[in-house]
Amino acid sequence: MTLCFTIWLVLKFWTESHPLNQILFDIPIIIAKTLAAFFLLRWQIQKFIIEKKQYFLFFVYSTLGLAVIGFADLLRDYFGRGYGWSDLPDIYYIIVHSYYYSAADVAVPFVIIIGKKYFENQTQLAKIKAQQKDAELKLLRSQLSPHFLFNNLNTVDALIENNPSKAKAYIAKLSSLYRYLISTKDIELIALDKELEMVKDYFYLIDCRFGDAYVLNIIENGGPGKIDLNKKYLPTGALQTVIENVVKHNGAIPGAPIRTVLSITENAVLVSNNLGKRNNHNEDSGTGLQNLKERYSIILDKNLLVTVNKNEFKVTLPLVQLNES
Repeated sequence: MTLCFTIWLVLKFWTESHPLNQILFDIPIIIAKTLAAFFLLRWQIQKFIIEKKQYFLFFVYSTLGLAVIGFADLLRDYFGRGYGWSDLPDIYYIIVHSYYYSAADVAVPFVIIIGKKYFENQTQLAKIKAQQKDAELKLLRSQLSPHFLFNNLNTVDALIENNPSKAKAYIAKLSSLYRYLISTKDIELIALDKELEMVKDYFYLIDCRFGDAYVLNIIENGGPGKIDLNKKYLPTGALQTVIENVVKHNGAIPGAPIRTVLSITENAVLVSNNLGKRNNHNEDSGTGLQNLKERYSIILDKNLLVTVNKNEFKVTLPLVQLNES
């Protein structure tokens, strides 16, 4: 950026027929002035636009800052040509041209950086879209995997012979789960109450397959009905991904079931489970949670928090509030 700006200044001074000694004297000062103005403006953009969203204050402070730096450059220009204080123009000219001296020079590096950022963002956007598509495909493959279906069909086969009424209930839950997965595969956010219903169906299948090895408790902060679950949203399939992660990576020890607790607050769902016998799953190890982290970052600009200690694994899923219009 500095090299491009230097070349531009040399061409500018050369076309204006300035002597060589003035060019060598003025260019380093102008570069220093422009860099100072550039970093001041960038700090003000970060502070007043990105962080505080105070656009009027940004306009005031950026104008004032550029004018002050420009006034110093205007003095450099006048005194460099042998003028004195008495030769300075009137105050209105000074105000306008002080701002112009900084704004015009800062425009060049800003155009260069904006152009660079634009192409970087386009590249990043294409990468994110590819990652999203890949994540969606992986999610669908995990949700509708032949292995998952095979296990459930074996369970149905055993239930039909030993407990036909339970087999019927099992098939109904399995159908409901698949219906949910198919109907929501193109939806980015889902209401928490719908996601909880899906989790209950999913855990019913787990309970039938493994008995008392896995236990699920759902706790609403303040009691049932205190939180409006149909206005709390999270990425579709988030809870299913976390619950599936519990079953996949924790084998129950006889007499010590894996207890999973879904604790619902106003701003998040905390999913915690005690640790059991470690199951070995080399393929796609950690992929589900990593994809979920990326989806949270892309869709909600929020972080999914994972904490682990020797006794417990906890995932905090942030919620967003969506009101009906």
